Amino acid sequence: MSGSDPPDPAPRPDLRTLPLAVAAVVAALVATVASGRVMTALVTTALAACLIAAWRRHWKAGAALAVLAVVAVTAWVRADRLHDSAIAVLARDRAAVTVTGRVASDPRILAARGARPDAVLIHVTADQVSGRGLRVRQSSAVLVTASGATRGAAAHLSVGERVELAGVLAPAERSDPTAGVLRLRSPPRVVAGPRALDRGVNRIREALVASVRFNSADQRALVPSLVVGDTSAVSEEIDEAFRATALTHLMAVSGANLASTTALMWWAGSWLGLRRRPLRALSVVAVAGFVIVCRSEPSVVRAAAMGVVTLAAAGLSFDRAAGLRALCVAVMSLMLVDPWLSRSVGFWLSVCATTGILWWTTGWARAMSGWLSENLARVVVVPWAAQLATQPLITWLSGQVSTTGLIANVTAAPFVAPATALGMAAALLGAVWAPLGVIPGWLAGWCVQPILLIASAGARAPAAALSWPARPATLAVLAGLCLGLALVTPWLLSSPWRAVLTGVVVLAASVIRPPVPGWPGPWQVAICDVGQGSAALVRADRASAVLVDTGPDPGPLADCLEELGIRNVPVIVASHYHADHIGGLQAALSHGVKLLLVSPLASPAGEAARVAAQARAVGAVVRPAAPGDALTVGQARIAVAGSGDPGDPQPDDGASEESSAENDSSVIIRATSGGLTVLLPGDAEPDGQARARRTGETLQADVIVMPHHGSSRQDQLFWGRTGARVAVASAGVDNSYGHPSRAALTMASRMGMKVARTDQQGAVVLSRTGDSVTVRTRR
Repeated sequence: MSGSDPPDPAPRPDLRTLPLAVAAVVAALVATVASGRVMTALVTTALAACLIAAWRRHWKAGAALAVLAVVAVTAWVRADRLHDSAIAVLARDRAAVTVTGRVASDPRILAARGARPDAVLIHVTADQVSGRGLRVRQSSAVLVTASGATRGAAAHLSVGERVELAGVLAPAERSDPTAGVLRLRSPPRVVAGPRALDRGVNRIREALVASVRFNSADQRALVPSLVVGDTSAVSEEIDEAFRATALTHLMAVSGANLASTTALMWWAGSWLGLRRRPLRALSVVAVAGFVIVCRSEPSVVRAAAMGVVTLAAAGLSFDRAAGLRALCVAVMSLMLVDPWLSRSVGFWLSVCATTGILWWTTGWARAMSGWLSENLARVVVVPWAAQLATQPLITWLSGQVSTTGLIANVTAAPFVAPATALGMAAALLGAVWAPLGVIPGWLAGWCVQPILLIASAGARAPAAALSWPARPATLAVLAGLCLGLALVTPWLLSSPWRAVLTGVVVLAASVIRPPVPGWPGPWQVAICDVGQGSAALVRADRASAVLVDTGPDPGPLADCLEELGIRNVPVIVASHYHADHIGGLQAALSHGVKLLLVSPLASPAGEAARVAAQARAVGAVVRPAAPGDALTVGQARIAVAGSGDPGDPQPDDGASEESSAENDSSVIIRATSGGLTVLLPGDAEPDGQARARRTGETLQADVIVMPHHGSSRQDQLFWGRTGARVAVASAGVDNSYGHPSRAALTMASRMGMKVARTDQQGAVVLSRTGDSVTVRTRR
């Protein structure tokens, strides 16, 4: 084809299997949560409709209905068997039990977050349970949680070990693929080692970690994450940088990992002279080995399926028709293997990304064929297609649009395959003899170094991620924009000048943060968007403010201070010592802090000591607050309306995920600036709120920040005493606590309060003019 010839038209997509895949997903979604009556009605209706369709020779409709019925029955039988198992019954009674089984996943370390202590999560396949006078042998999946004294031993368990676990069961959600949640009351006891296959896999994974021991800490963390999905050593800084640049898929087991591993095996086989059938057999071995080494968990099986689809499409020169047919078959197969995948965000991201790659990349690469080779063109168009296809879903989850994602993925792509291949070689060679893995492991570490630099640079871009409301209407607009971009992409890429100009525009979008019309405007109190946490600024003058709580991380607080033009923070109030209220302290300490007002209950003790040390290191005075305390900074007046008592009982470390004593120790602040009064009650629960009512301090305010992020545990009399006209919920997008709760939102509505939410609307600024309170939101 000459440079002036028009490109061949793309083949029409084969959508015959699409209704079958949709039917399978719908069936799995319903069957994993539905009751027996609902399922009987659904399956009966589907079978009847299937017979009618067959009688009328509507074969496509009949096939879809048949698939729906088959998947629905198999999924429901599995879900019903799981949730009617002996463990599930005991879990509903919250029984104390002893469970025996094999460790099915690597321990997952959860850092302390808010009232939740450091914890470890492990999946165990239980085969025996005893409790309430019963001893039952039955295979069931159980999620095990360990904190406090049980955490250390649980963190060192290995996959495949047979363990005896004593604890208290709690019911799992109906939509979860587990029979119950076991909270350990004593350290786990190992009764048998792993079986041969598990020992081999553990040895390979340990060899990978050992092979990078001479690399830097960040390289040591990223190589195992990239190769086998082991994120145990990944720091929060790396995680945040990868999130900001849409590179998180590299730290999870994905189809890209499988593609790289299989391509390596294919190349090695070709070099050894293998052809056709032997090469295909080698590919099957590579896929099976990938699943085994990365643990045959649902996410790995899903990634393997998507990777196989992409490889099959690549073998067919990315034939869109055949690729989409293979994708639909893979989706149907996954719904039969693991129907709970239908409720997994990772599954939907994989399906969307694979669909985008199959649907768009061939045409886009063909558009660039006049000036760029096909292989280089695919380096550009594959991440672009994946990002456009997944962006609405990512925004629904995060409330953000990554502007650096495309550039980061395109520039990082050349380093992923060699890092994965070298890492896998290091793991396999090191498992045979440890010194053999050192050189490929060291090289893999240096292959991921450019990826680390790309993520770090992209995350520091002024507009690395732009806020976007995660509401149906706005997500529909975003989906329309993504589709529009997809339609014009072939035209943009057909000319090198237009392609370069597009790249410049994308780069500029990540560097120049667009202004929000009318934001922030005049304000007296601001509630920062810090995710699942709390941070409020009470304005003292043009560039100074009193800070009440800091949120969980320094980054969002630093952004809030910069955006609102606050350079001086002379006073900080730490309502209590949970990380979601004080974890971001470091971002404010460089702003001239003179006084840190804290809760009188210094618990958790470690967090209290850390906070005090950080404050004193910059010369700030640390002082416990007491009801009646008041101070004035410029136009800001801070009054303590309530606080805990240092004599309150301190919770046993790790004894509970929610410490009411610590929450009720919150310093309750009544803040006034420019005529606007806001009540900031921290995480005070009903007892703490009632205690504040009894202090005699005034609680009257124009605005109340919902206690404990709007949890369901509220004191209606406390809310009523405020007389507030506005209620603000400071919570993270799609947080696991369900904040703000329906109960808190309903209470605010019944009291005639206007509600603003940081999880949906971003940062909130408040001002008062005369008798009117003005509320502005970031999005």
